[in-house]
Amino acid sequence: MYYQALISLFFIIIVSACTSINDKPVTDNFTSQDINSRNQQLSQLDDWTIVGKIAFISNEKRESASLHWQKNSGDNTESLNLSTVFGIKLLAITKQDKLFNVVVDGQQYQTNDLDNLIYQLTGLNLPTRAMSHWLKGLAYLPSDEVTYHAKTQLPETLRSVYNQQHWQIKYSKYHHIGNFQLAKQLSISQDDLRIKIIIHSWHI
Repeated sequence: MYYQALISLFFIIIVSACTSINDKPVTDNFTSQDINSRNQQLSQLDDWTIVGKIAFISNEKRESASLHWQKNSGDNTESLNLSTVFGIKLLAITKQDKLFNVVVDGQQYQTNDLDNLIYQLTGLNLPTRAMSHWLKGLAYLPSDEVTYHAKTQLPETLRSVYNQQHWQIKYSKYHHIGNFQLAKQLSISQDDLRIKIIIHSWHI
């Protein structure tokens, strides 16, 4: 039960109208975009939805789930749904302004401080406020360190110290989404915890 709750609560950190845009693989021979231009462009991308898969991997177990994550800055709402391959909902999150409503294992919680809620329930400090930045390959803190591919100028790794813990994000694949270049596959690691995210589609 603790392990399942830990998995579910981790996905709270990636708290989600949109028109679907066909994407194309990014290869080494495409025209690169200036790093500063890309960062400025993506910092203004606040309305999006992703659909994909997430795997939670530790030294002992591996679990996976389907992910639907939506963010709408216009009315300051967010939502996240995590479900099994059979469509059984494991986690439902909605946010209005600064208040989060979280349903996990039939239990409902309300909070405006996800960091504190997760710490109370699991004893873990997780990077709840940074995830929407890291997903786009953007630094959240001034101290975050980002390395870029020599040819494509796209982020390869991001390192951060968040809540006194060291986190590393690796980006392995990118796709063109309209005028944007966004991650298709990434992993997030902290000690023996690794989260693999595969994004099947972006909607902007």
